Amino acid sequence: MRRWLAVGGVLTAVVWAGCSQSPTLKVTGTVTIKGEPAENVQVTFLPKEGRPAAGVTDAQGRFELSTFKPGDGAMPGEQTVTLGEYYPPGKPPPMPRGNEPLPSRFPPNYSDTVSSPLKATVERGQKNDFQFDVKK
Repeated sequence: MRRWLAVGGVLTAVVWAGCSQSPTLKVTGTVTIKGEPAENVQVTFLPKEGRPAAGVTDAQGRFELSTFKPGDGAMPGEQTVTLGEYYPPGKPPPMPRGNEPLPSRFPPNYSDTVSSPLKATVERGQKNDFQFDVKK
C-alpha cells in the first residue's frame, strides 16, 4: 500500500509540474537600419511589471530574448523596447572626445526607457517574432 501511495505522489508531482506555465514566453526578432541587418545591437524589452528581457543581434540582425535563463524569452504583456550599441568582449568601444557620448547608430530616444518609440506586446499563443527597422 505504501508503495502505491509513493508512486501516486510522484505521478501527481510530475503532472503538477507539467501543468505549470512558464512566466516567460519565447521572443525573437530582427533589427534593421534602413532595411539592412544590424549586428551587435542590445535589444531590451521592459514590461510594465516584472523583469526586463534582453538579447543581442547576430550578423543577420536576429535576436532571441532571455529573462531568467538563456533563450527563455520575455514576460507577457506590453513592453517598451530599447536599442543600444553592444560591444563584444575583446572589442573596445570607440573613444569619445571630451564629454561627448559614445557614438550610436540609433537616435538617442531609442535607448531611453521612457521616450523610446518602440513598443511590443508579448502574448501567449502567438509567435512573438518582432521586426524593428530604424530609419535614422
